[in-house]
Amino acid sequence: MTLKDIAKDPLTQVSAGLGAIAAVLNPEVVWALTDALIASGPQLFSAISVGALTLPQVLPPSSTGEWAVVAAALVFLAYLGQQIWSNIDREV
Repeated sequence: MTLKDIAKDPLTQVSAGLGAIAAVLNPEVVWALTDALIASGPQLFSAISVGALTLPQVLPPSSTGEWAVVAAALVFLAYLGQQIWSNIDREV
């Protein structure tokens, strides 16, 4: 599924519209989420780098070393996800 397909999906459009309405009605939540995402910038960059640059080189894994890289990347992504979630919890 491409981004163009996702943008044309009715569920995506409805959820984006509801999100915009919620943002207009309660901008403090939007500011808090924005602050949390800014605070999580380094973690987001690392997660995107691992997901886009490291993992495609070893997927699908065929050797033990490649499986170790995939496992380490998944642990690292889980750690980054936890850090991002804690930033969002702290800001919101």
